Amino acid sequence: MSQLDDAAEAFIGPLRLNDGFDQLALDELCRQIDRLGQQWRTSEVIPKSVALLLSELYPAICACADLYSGDERRRMIEAAVRVGERVTYAFDPTGEPGM
Repeated sequence: MSQLDDAAEAFIGPLRLNDGFDQLALDELCRQIDRLGQQWRTSEVIPKSVALLLSELYPAICACADLYSGDERRRMIEAAVRVGERVTYAFDPTGEPGM
């Protein structure tokens, strides 16, 4: 969970501070979501802390997008969608990407 938490903070933290969009941090966040998805895709339960963090990612990124305008805002909304899709795919028992 620590790697996921670190990756989420590395991407969202700078957005909140108006420091801009970091593509590499977004890619790492998606990798961590995918990694956890592989571990828990067929599990009946996942840790509450992971579920809480994953459920907060999309709205947190969207909220940050409201701090920006133009292309930066659009990129953040697209990032929120990408993260949301990765979360959905990570816990899809069929293992099929729905994207």
